[in-house]
Amino acid sequence: MSNTPSIRALERLSGRVSKTLVKGRSILSQLPVVGRVFRKNLNVLPLQIGCATHIVIVSLSYPGMHRIEDDASMELNGTKYDLFLLLQHFDYRHDGNPIKFTLIHDFDVDFTDSTGVRKIIPKVDAGRDSIRTTIKRIMRTAEPTSKIAFFYGGHGEYAEVNMMNGTDGDESDFQCIIAGDGRRIYGKELRSWFCDARYSSVAVTAVFDTCHSAGSMGLPYSYYAKGKSAGIFKVSSRRVPIPLVQISAAQIDQSAYSRKFADGYYGQLTHCLVQYLENTECPTMQGLVAYLDANCDPTGEQVPQALNA
Repeated sequence: MSNTPSIRALERLSGRVSKTLVKGRSILSQLPVVGRVFRKNLNVLPLQIGCATHIVIVSLSYPGMHRIEDDASMELNGTKYDLFLLLQHFDYRHDGNPIKFTLIHDFDVDFTDSTGVRKIIPKVDAGRDSIRTTIKRIMRTAEPTSKIAFFYGGHGEYAEVNMMNGTDGDESDFQCIIAGDGRRIYGKELRSWFCDARYSSVAVTAVFDTCHSAGSMGLPYSYYAKGKSAGIFKVSSRRVPIPLVQISAAQIDQSAYSRKFADGYYGQLTHCLVQYLENTECPTMQGLVAYLDANCDPTGEQVPQALNA
């Protein structure tokens, strides 16, 4: 969400951001998580979809935290509403969930599920080490047919230094999310954690409703809206060992926003994604890319993007 990078970083970035950065994005469904897409006929092959077997939601509000550089508050409210929306959409139940859920959040959640059971879901450790350990544990215990949906709502930034504390590299080397303890998690670190699976068939769809997130994991294929469908082009030759999709809320030099909708106050990407899933009988990658491009942010200040491994 909103965590503005330094002026120097943006000035450095503005000269390098490609004009061909893609509008668009990818897929999650009830949850459909993309299976391996064959490189041949990549533009036209339908997704191999199956319901998610594990949903991971990281939702951060940063209570009482302030930025070091200017002492501005880091607290977010939209992420709290987003968590409720996701729990309702995916029919989270306090007891007897047919799908595995892992929730990482820094605030207590008073939630009544679809069976009428009301409980407090207590906050947990949402620091960098906790997130890393949780993701790696999930990936190492995943079965060959596992399909994992990961959702992150919180701050993101384009940092002045990469994870090696250097100032040279690709744009994606500087993109990161901010854990609940204020520490950075770089996109390429997240990619390596997701790829730490025992089986190459484990599929992951990662959604980032946060600023500066497009392309942060450095995936090789990027989607762009083309009417009511979408096209795809290759942006790198990187090989990724598992089927991995990234859906991001905003381009590298853009912020991601929450706003008021008829049914509540939500992150624009989260709300638009849920609307697409709820109102589309057969979700597809191409359909989602086109829908997000047309509906996520009418002002055009926040352009979503999807990439595929």
